[in-house]
Amino acid sequence: MSLSRNARRRLALYGGAAVVAVIVFVVPRLVQERAPKVEVRAFDRAELQQREETRLLREYVQIDSQNPPGRTVEAARFWAERLGCEGIPYEIVGDDPERPIVVARLAGRRRGEALLLLHHMDVYPVGDLSTWDHPPFAAEWGTGKFLNYLHGRGTLDMKGQGIADFFALASLRRDGIVPERDVVFVAEPGEETYTPEAGVAWVFRHRPDLLEGVTDVFNEGGVNEVFGDRVARFGIEVLQKANLGATAEASREEDLRAFVDHLKERSKADPYEVLDEVQDFLAFVAPSRSDLWGHNMGDMRSALARRTFLVEIPEVYESLLRDMYYASKIRAAAGGRLYRSDLVATLLPGRSVKGRWEEMQRWAAPFRVRLRLRFLSPESRPSPRSGRAWETLHTVLALDPLEREADVGPYVLSGSYTNSSWLRLNGIRTYGVSPFAVNINDAVTIHGKNERIYLPAFIDGVERTKRVVREYALAP
Repeated sequence: MSLSRNARRRLALYGGAAVVAVIVFVVPRLVQERAPKVEVRAFDRAELQQREETRLLREYVQIDSQNPPGRTVEAARFWAERLGCEGIPYEIVGDDPERPIVVARLAGRRRGEALLLLHHMDVYPVGDLSTWDHPPFAAEWGTGKFLNYLHGRGTLDMKGQGIADFFALASLRRDGIVPERDVVFVAEPGEETYTPEAGVAWVFRHRPDLLEGVTDVFNEGGVNEVFGDRVARFGIEVLQKANLGATAEASREEDLRAFVDHLKERSKADPYEVLDEVQDFLAFVAPSRSDLWGHNMGDMRSALARRTFLVEIPEVYESLLRDMYYASKIRAAAGGRLYRSDLVATLLPGRSVKGRWEEMQRWAAPFRVRLRLRFLSPESRPSPRSGRAWETLHTVLALDPLEREADVGPYVLSGSYTNSSWLRLNGIRTYGVSPFAVNINDAVTIHGKNERIYLPAFIDGVERTKRVVREYALAP
């Protein structure tokens, strides 16, 4: 029996609705059942909020140390009180009374192979306050899906790590342990404005006695790959590109646009250069990449030789292989009589940053573009993947009691800057280390709005830092 037209329409309508219902209600359950389970550890939020570590982090975050202006007097006073209460010798030094530097030292049984725990007290400017869900210096608890978070500028970059460093030092003192080798704690200003000369560089140049015997440094810059609230990969930063920042100005928009295009063409014209550190970094992260390029990056040199890439390499990978130039959106200024764009160049090791700045000015002249320098970082140089600090990180992180299956390997930063660049350029082995399990959604709040840290990850990171520092300090 044939169906009437209306019957066929009803069948199509209700049948289609049934298919939609299957897609909406059944398929997600099947996918969820087949997908890897993401387990989140149980914890007592009230207990974590009352911990001494959390209380000190809240106090530290409540100190407004935006840079600029970079005033860190209150932050230095905070550390003087904490260190004094622990009986750890310290000095406050520097030639700028608005930006003091705190240096503390727990003496070991012998000099040499001293470990420096470095963090910066200054924080990135908060920008438009109206975009923040919580006041940036109130250190408030989150609500809703952020219930287990502490909000505030500096929670991740990098006051949280400063607190972890402090407890690593204080725990040795509290337990009455005299380490085999010295552990030094430095809280510096000036990192957010690319001025190591205001912090750790000043100490090395003007008070080298305070850093005598330091051979290795733990600083920010490490990147961990996180699954749920677990670390799948501990990335130890061993290399970062040099950074050059300038503002380009022109009377005509088309001149400025032509110069920006010229810089992009120069990037594409440079041959690829695969450094050992980059090759090993790509091989380390390749297993976690789901894209074609990421998998081929596991052996980047062979992939390039085979011409594996038939289309353009994504910028996230390309930036590791050549010098790059970036430009902000061109904007009108001075009532439309001037046009501006902020430029950033990132350079591989072996390049002179000052030399490239001079070159860029020469390139700009024919386009009638003027360049105004904003910042120059030190030149890029890798840290060796050897020595006590490197071995300690591999030993302790690979045996982490919370992350027993986590891999440990090298990480390279293609666009970020830390004062590790200055230390490496001056012969100090320096490693970027993050003790925290920070997922990508939280990581993007660094230098952005609503910066926050997941409280269980913070407490875990404090304990992890203690284990790393103890292994370095006490090993025979």
